[in-house]
Amino acid sequence: MPDDPRPSGARPTDPFAGPHTPDRDRVASPVSGKAVEFVETPTDPDSDPLLFEMWLAHDGHGPMLHVHPEQDEELEPLSGRLGVRIGSDTRVLTPGERVVVPADTPHRFWNAGDGRLHLRGGVWPGLRTEAFMRIVYGLPRDGEPATPSGMVLNPLRLSVLLEEYDDMLWLARVPPGLQRAGVRALAHLGRAAGYTNHYPEYLPDESGG
Repeated sequence: MPDDPRPSGARPTDPFAGPHTPDRDRVASPVSGKAVEFVETPTDPDSDPLLFEMWLAHDGHGPMLHVHPEQDEELEPLSGRLGVRIGSDTRVLTPGERVVVPADTPHRFWNAGDGRLHLRGGVWPGLRTEAFMRIVYGLPRDGEPATPSGMVLNPLRLSVLLEEYDDMLWLARVPPGLQRAGVRALAHLGRAAGYTNHYPEYLPDESGG
């Protein structure tokens, strides 16, 4: 992973402090105990990486076992203990260790320690990951019911969003074709109910921030 491009001292002291508006480099979903700071965003999303730092509360975790169909992912704990499962292999990483998850490989991660976990991560290529993360963090932060990992619970709202961002992630235990069919069917109902995949209030380029 490339060196951190920010100047010394730029790292926030408390990732959950202050407002988390779209013109900031940092977004938080306190309901799931997560915060992310975008360290480097891609100039060309189809080839450049998205690099970020993430903080997880002591009981925090990422999505359930899932795959990124088009992206490799790298994770490295900076402080705390990072639990990861890649395929059938489960391990706990400490600072100085890192792991790379190839595209289309089932995986999940979680805070395996007693305190807050601080990790550095990245996905290659970046694609639209930043926008997707801003939306799925922003909705629960603003009151939308969500799972413990921060994913929207309302299946109609979620399906409309997943249909738009279908290159981001899929559940590992359900055949992708079946998932796509289910998402399309629910998204049709979701749009009829008035849900949208367009959330400019969470995206700096669209909100004027």
